[in-house]
Amino acid sequence: MVDHASIPLQAQLVQDIVLPNIVLFGPLVYAVEVLIAVSLMLGSLTRIGAGLGSLMALNLWLGLYSAPGEWPWTYGFLVIIQMLFVLDPPGRSLGADVVLRQRQHLPALFG
Repeated sequence: MVDHASIPLQAQLVQDIVLPNIVLFGPLVYAVEVLIAVSLMLGSLTRIGAGLGSLMALNLWLGLYSAPGEWPWTYGFLVIIQMLFVLDPPGRSLGADVVLRQRQHLPALFG
């Protein structure tokens, strides 16, 4: 990302903040990715998980856009798919969001 980011500010942030503190950012990024995966697989808080996934895919798309050997359009497709989950969330019949909404009468934000 430092060498191939499409936005110079992103390259600078990665170089000056993320890389010197990789001991903090590495596990944090891993934990967020696991939470996104669990959210989407279980159908629990799918809109929040898809929103986070969309932001992470957008970050990768902008950061690796001109990197050799990368397929930048795949990150664009990830953003589109995640945004579809935000607009029309999955898990309405078998996901955990259905159970939560039925028990607590929550609005559609959670599923």
